[in-house]
This record gives sequence, structure tokens and C-alpha cells, in this order.
Amino acid sequence: MANLHKLEKELLSDGRITVDEVGRIKEQIESDGKLDYDDVIFLVDLLANASEVCEEFDELFFPAMRSVLLEDGEIGMDEQYQLLRMLYSDGVVRDCEKEFLKDLYKSVDRITPEFRELCDTALNAPSRNWSLGGKTRG
Repeated sequence: MANLHKLEKELLSDGRITVDEVGRIKEQIESDGKLDYDDVIFLVDLLANASEVCEEFDELFFPAMRSVLLEDGEIGMDEQYQLLRMLYSDGVVRDCEKEFLKDLYKSVDRITPEFRELCDTALNAPSRNWSLGGKTRG
């Protein structure tokens, strides 16, 4: 895990994930021959902490997420947490993230009430200027 944090720090030194860096990310998540939940956490950490990601990162990110999250046919609470981080950590719910969420919803074997609520909220929220609750500052 220490290697993942070191790589994340290197990749995000400029705040962006570029085309040139996607190969290193792919190599890292495929290094043990199987995508797993640690890889999901690593990818979501990258996305959550990047100010900008390239399209090639999304092309790696979404299939990897889909593969791991749908492995058991249900989106559990820990997986929902990673989805929430994906959706809201950068202050913008991107259209590709909404499409990914729709695909997951259609693909799971069992939809829990919590996952249904997560999807309903995210898909009906504006892309920007949403509130996480709490007191407003000002």
C-alpha cells in the first residue's frame, strides 16, 4: 500500500492525470494479475485528488470500477462509499459519472435501498452547486 501512496503522490504532483501517466496507473492495478477493491480505492483516490483527468484515465477507470464493484452482483456499503467519493469529491458530478452510475444500476443483481437512494440523489442533482448539508458559511 505504501507503493500506491508514493505513486499517487508522484502522479498528482501537478494535480492532473495525463495521458502519459495512464500507462503507469494501468501497470500498477494489473501488477498482481487481478483487479480488487484496493485497486478501486487507489483509482478513486487518484480521481478524488486530481484537479483534472484525461479521457484515457476515464477509459481505464470506469471498466475497472465496474468489474470490481459488480463482482458479487451487489453494491455494498463500502463500495457505495467509493462511488460517493467518485461523484462528489471534486465538486462536479460529471456526465460520464452519471452514465457509469446508470450502467451499474442496470447491471447489479440486487438493488439495495441504500444504492437506490444514492443513484436517485446523484442522478437528479445538478452537476454543480449541490449541497452536502450542514450550515452555510457566510
